[in-house]
Amino acid sequence: MQVTQHPADLCPTHEPKYRAATVNWYEKVESLCAKYGIKFVGSYDDHLAHTVYVLYETPSMDNLMKLMMMEPEFMAPMDFCTGRVFPVFDHKTTLSLIKK
Repeated sequence: MQVTQHPADLCPTHEPKYRAATVNWYEKVESLCAKYGIKFVGSYDDHLAHTVYVLYETPSMDNLMKLMMMEPEFMAPMDFCTGRVFPVFDHKTTLSLIKK
């Protein structure tokens, strides 16, 4: 999962400088993920908190890091966002881990 945030005054909704980078990311995220063998599950925006949650299914964290470091569309939002990436499990996987 990737969680990114930006300050309200840099929101692409209101800031033309960052709008193009944001639109570009949304339009290309699925095809760029596929290039690295990653499934883009979806993105979920908490617009009032200026936070975006992105869920990926990836064969490895290496694939995800390559995507995020090699593709300009993934680097551009870092001009106005901060973010973190961390592994998460769905509820069925977590349940099976707990029951072992």
